[in-house]
Amino acid sequence: MAPSVPRVTGIEKALLVALAVWGLFPLVLLLIHAGHAHARFTGADGLIGADGVLGADQLQYLAWARDANAHGLASDLFSLAPSGHVYLEPIFTIIGGLHRIGLSLTLAYQLFKPVAIVALLLGAVAWARRMFADQLAARAAAVALSLFLFTPLAALFSWTQLGGGSFRFSLYLLADELLAADKVWGYVPSAFALALVPVGLLATERALTSGHGIRPVIVAALAAFVASWLHPWQGITLIVIFAGLFVLHRGRHWFALGIAAFGAALPLGYYALLSKTDPAWKLASHYEIIPRLPALVLLAGLGPLVLIAALGLRRPRGEVIEQILLLWVAACLITYFVNDSFAPHALQGLSLPLAVLAVRGGQRLRVPWPVGLLVVGLLTVPGLAYVARKMVNTARNEKLVQYYLPRPDARALSWVEDHAPAGGVLAPTPFALVVPSQTGRAVWVGHGYWSRDYFGRARRVDALFRGRMAPAQARAFVSSTGASLLVADCRHRANLTKPLGPLIGAVHRFGCARVYVLRRAQRRSASR
Repeated sequence: MAPSVPRVTGIEKALLVALAVWGLFPLVLLLIHAGHAHARFTGADGLIGADGVLGADQLQYLAWARDANAHGLASDLFSLAPSGHVYLEPIFTIIGGLHRIGLSLTLAYQLFKPVAIVALLLGAVAWARRMFADQLAARAAAVALSLFLFTPLAALFSWTQLGGGSFRFSLYLLADELLAADKVWGYVPSAFALALVPVGLLATERALTSGHGIRPVIVAALAAFVASWLHPWQGITLIVIFAGLFVLHRGRHWFALGIAAFGAALPLGYYALLSKTDPAWKLASHYEIIPRLPALVLLAGLGPLVLIAALGLRRPRGEVIEQILLLWVAACLITYFVNDSFAPHALQGLSLPLAVLAVRGGQRLRVPWPVGLLVVGLLTVPGLAYVARKMVNTARNEKLVQYYLPRPDARALSWVEDHAPAGGVLAPTPFALVVPSQTGRAVWVGHGYWSRDYFGRARRVDALFRGRMAPAQARAFVSSTGASLLVADCRHRANLTKPLGPLIGAVHRFGCARVYVLRRAQRRSASR
């Protein structure tokens, strides 16, 4: 009889601690920096609104959650054009519900972080345990690579400034997509989706093995459904895997595979419907079609990892789990090449099958454990150090508003949320990015993917708030936007009272920040 394996080993506990430290690092960093800078966080309770390198995404999440709190379904708050309340997303809906019962929006969002950390670790552990059983060292290496794999060439090229800037950025983007642990930096939905994929695949294996009944079919379908809903790229990948299994098994198990594939397809159909029928989603889906990474980037970023993983290849010999392992790698690459919407997202999750193959390759070569430990370190530590340093540099940039605001700006937004007449907001960029999540108000321009003609609009609105528009031009521009309020942050101190003249009904000052209430907003408010 094989020796019993403890439910949670000491190494797995250590990896959980490592993932938790990694996940909390941005929060601690930003709290310390904000304290030194005497700034106030975007969150009304002193917590952080965004905690990733690209904070615009988290502020979009918070805007959706706030709108879901008010209307049940979320709409686009980064445009003053009519937008339907059409978006239902489970995590944002729950966050909105927590906000409704009294929690701050940012705190409600951050409560999901520790849950996502545990879920991501458990998903990686379940996958590694299935592939390596009681081989504790191999399991630990597989979990570490699944979570923390970051191609060291991305860090090397950036530190040494080798290659052009575009090449270095693309290589970093590729490596960052592979880094599963990075998803707990603000991308909680993605972290949960990555955790659910191995759950769905392991349930699929059980469903295709006789004698397990209907339960694994249901688990596989539910896991595929939620993973696809939270991160559609995972849904496409799962469908490709299910299709591959259907072909390999010559149509047997069609019911189990069909139910699982249907679970993954339902959210994809919903997102496809949104992109065809809702103007905001149609616009965002158009903007998210970006060029794929250059072939040289794929070769530099994936080539060494694929060579290491190739050493661990073996014939499946009819074993379902071995078929799933190979299909997972193929499905990620197929999704990358067939899906036009931000194709690099398809590479998220690829680290889990690559980690298994890489560890098997080391076993085949009979690599001594000190050498294996060194290889795991080289494939993780330099990249993590580079990403952490990037976050440190980003947090020090006080021109960014995604993490914290000067107190006058925060007071102005609080007044808009609680006391201002109804209507949309015209604000300068990048300050406009925080307005929807902090006030629940829509803005004329604010987000690169969700605001029409972002760069052109940003130039015009910034010219207005810097006092670079002639009075007649300024009045015509403001009237054309349909906004009811203008909010000027402390970085834009031009006085708009004179150039806008008759359009302004009231001005509220909050230190260096100002809120201009237009007369039409006052009239609408008085008529109610």
